[in-house]
Amino acid sequence: MDSDVSALMIGTFGGNARDDFGKDAGTRRCLLLDIVMQGRKRESRCRLFQMPAEILADIVDFLADDKSALACLALVNSDCRYLARSCQFAEIHFDYSHQSRQLLLHLAEEALRETDLTTRTFPIGRCVRSVIFASRPECVMACYEELHNSIFSERASSYSEEQRAKLQEAAKAHYITLRNIATLVVTCAMPNLEVFTWKDPFSVDDNFLKHVSRCSAQHIRLQRVKLDKPWRMEPPLAPALWPLRSLDFDVELAYGWDAGQLESEVVQEHTSTEELENPISGFFETLFQRCAATLESLSWQHMGFWSKSTISLGHSPLSFPLLRYLRLGSVSLSPRAFSLLLSSPLKHLELPTSLGRLAESLVACEPLRDLQSLIIPTLPPQSQACMHIAGFIKQHKHVHKLFVHEHNTTHMDRLVVPILAEGGFNNLRCLSLAWGGEGVSDLTTPHVFHIPEAAIMTLGTIVSLERLSLRAGNNFGWRNQWLIDHDKLRQHLRTLSRLKMLALVRDTYPISLSSHIDVENYYSLRLAGESERVDARAREDLDIDETSSVVDTHDMIENQQDEEEESEAEAEIWERAHRNRMLAQAEAYAAVFPALDWVLCGQRPMGFHVDLANHVSHKKAIPLTQHRDECYTFLKRTFGISE
Repeated sequence: MDSDVSALMIGTFGGNARDDFGKDAGTRRCLLLDIVMQGRKRESRCRLFQMPAEILADIVDFLADDKSALACLALVNSDCRYLARSCQFAEIHFDYSHQSRQLLLHLAEEALRETDLTTRTFPIGRCVRSVIFASRPECVMACYEELHNSIFSERASSYSEEQRAKLQEAAKAHYITLRNIATLVVTCAMPNLEVFTWKDPFSVDDNFLKHVSRCSAQHIRLQRVKLDKPWRMEPPLAPALWPLRSLDFDVELAYGWDAGQLESEVVQEHTSTEELENPISGFFETLFQRCAATLESLSWQHMGFWSKSTISLGHSPLSFPLLRYLRLGSVSLSPRAFSLLLSSPLKHLELPTSLGRLAESLVACEPLRDLQSLIIPTLPPQSQACMHIAGFIKQHKHVHKLFVHEHNTTHMDRLVVPILAEGGFNNLRCLSLAWGGEGVSDLTTPHVFHIPEAAIMTLGTIVSLERLSLRAGNNFGWRNQWLIDHDKLRQHLRTLSRLKMLALVRDTYPISLSSHIDVENYYSLRLAGESERVDARAREDLDIDETSSVVDTHDMIENQQDEEEESEAEAEIWERAHRNRMLAQAEAYAAVFPALDWVLCGQRPMGFHVDLANHVSHKKAIPLTQHRDECYTFLKRTFGISE
């Protein structure tokens, strides 16, 4: 499947929960005009082009989303063309659409012809700052329509296995040809490239690695990349030095490279007490030998199918003297490799999701005196490992950001909260805690979780906090189990006078129509009773339709023609009532926390408005989204590690 183009026609499952808040892309920053022109003097004598390149970049960035304005600017003169295109092509996204493939071929032509800087020809590749290769399934389908029909359409049965195999081979050859062109373009036609991102889960070969390791980008992102072989990143495949500044990668061996036989042979040579080395270790070891000296940020994921093996970085001397950001996801490292990474001068650390036996390495680790952020995404189930983690937290009370989550375990109150209760976290500004769930078994109903009051009281003593996120109960899916008590939270947290942001995640509420229905069904059922109808009318200014008239909740029911429409109207009444209740809770929090400017509760992100013109001092809560939103990405970026 890793070398099958049809796999690129299948989209990834993103879940049913809404996660749109805070995902807006930042402003694209174009390259400075002088860099793009590469020594060519400006021809225009107008006052605009007498300004420094930095100011011109700020001006043209205002036009980044106005395609017609940039197109008009490019027609004025040659200098304007340089300026416009430096913005138009600052970031290129190759999604396998016809348009992106045509652009790729145009860039390839630029790479193959020698450009005379004295002419008016303008190579687009000079303008590119960031390039992203991420094929969209619908674009791959359109490009290989017959292959798609032979597998996924109603006519699939009319194709023989031989016909289907020929279509797959032809598509594979065409895809690899385009990929080779793409990597050639990145290496030869984009001299100012800073960020290279590859997201296609199609196996790559040595040609891909050879070109990528020689491009000018200092920030490399390889996501879901499959190696056709465990290549070693040594000359001549890779340069002796690869001066990367950041590396964000999820690389594993492609399925079906005859690893099964190798694994059985290796396992037979090892005893049960010996550590089994993952065959991809040589790739990672030699890769880091090329870039460790310059690397400042490392995000490392590795799922792999070698569940019994660990990744080693060899025994040759290796150090990361500039490494400040380290995120270790689902990567299974050997203790030596883990300790080697921890010996770097880290400021921001995210521990692996499967820490397990590596927790012992935390005991031997010297305190990281410059550490500012400590992220523990999942407490391991083993008590001894959690004790090592607790000791590591205790060694780093000077951190500014602390993130500790657990799943179906009970270590938070036994090991983590007591350390917080000891005090000494005087620099802590940002804290995210998550308590494990009650499970989903029918034998343990009702599924209700409460954060212990003693834990909440402990949080109230950390008066330096400016951002606080609390989560409890089942972590994923539609079951929300934290039956929250807002009054109790406000009572015990009111001492946090600096609090600016409060996120209450996976919270749920009683169902007014029946006390016998498990509260974990609150969001999925959306049952509207009389109390919901009353609360839905509380903030009519938020429910004005396009004709500027208030839509009455009673009319919404009366005007429905069938049961389906009536059900939708009932759900809308519930949504309005829930929104209004959450706005009321947000205003109650704002009355307690004077610095508060953002709240998430009930899956509703909210801000505040103060009407000083009418001498109204209290904060009025306002919804920041039209619909409920779990803000998963925003919370991960805010309370996790972000550069």
